[in-house]
Amino acid sequence: LAGAFSNLYFLAMRLPKNHFIGTSAWLFLVMNLFKLPFQVFYWKNITFSSLQTDLLLLPALALGFFIGLRIVKRIKDDHYRKVVIVLTLIGAVVIFLKK
Repeated sequence: LAGAFSNLYFLAMRLPKNHFIGTSAWLFLVMNLFKLPFQVFYWKNITFSSLQTDLLLLPALALGFFIGLRIVKRIKDDHYRKVVIVLTLIGAVVIFLKK
């Protein structure tokens, strides 16, 4: 849920495309690092088995990173803002309609 709210906030601040992406990345890094101890010790959904799966998926993560960099370079700031608005709207509708 935080993604939709942060997207709207960053859009309202009129952050340039690269600052928008960088600020979002830092925000979610900090949030996820905060949740990490709860994931490991309380909810117990990070296990040795899940870490092995993560290791297998590491090449796909790297590939997605480099493909993402190439795609973002090609998108103009104005178009990026429109894409973010549309995707945020779609995500909000999905969350709203989810049971």
